[in-house]
Amino acid sequence: MRTHGWRGDPPRDDDEARRRIIGALIRCVDRFGAHKTGFTQVAEELGVTRATVYRYYRNIDELMKAAGFAAAAEFEARIAAAIGPLTDPAEILVEVFALAVEQLPRDPHVGMIFATGRAPMFGPEILSATALDEMKVFLSRLDIDWAALGYDDGELTGLAEFFMRLLYSYLSVPEATGDDPRPFLRRWLTPALLAKAAP
Repeated sequence: MRTHGWRGDPPRDDDEARRRIIGALIRCVDRFGAHKTGFTQVAEELGVTRATVYRYYRNIDELMKAAGFAAAAEFEARIAAAIGPLTDPAEILVEVFALAVEQLPRDPHVGMIFATGRAPMFGPEILSATALDEMKVFLSRLDIDWAALGYDDGELTGLAEFFMRLLYSYLSVPEATGDDPRPFLRRWLTPALLAKAAP
């Protein structure tokens, strides 16, 4: 790893370099907006050349995806706090999904790739092992007795994939979702998700 630049404080390793680049991107997005942020702004923020940023990320889309995943934990915590008072599994699932659909595109960090209109490029990553594992962990932490609903570990893995695929379809075509996704979700999503619990 080359250490020239970095305002006289080079990173110790590649992992730290990537974290700093992601941090610089987030600061630039906060300052300029996602549409006006590119490698030039990120490099200037770090005190390095654009070539240095390119050594770690191939393009701005790849960097934005990495930043979105890095910010996902905080976003998930906000969703979990918002649904805290709910106890009915069906309403919990509807609200989790609806809040994600409503808030992800407006979140300045997790949703920055969607704010730029380049959501279709995000497709492969949304079904990556990392993304699916994160969704599965999030679902398992909800105040839902999954075993009582008929979900074992393997079923929960499949549910995580189902959620990610459906979420991507909503986020890729936001104009087709309407103002409030909840009526649609209550009619079509919850019966399918809760069918395994039926006698």
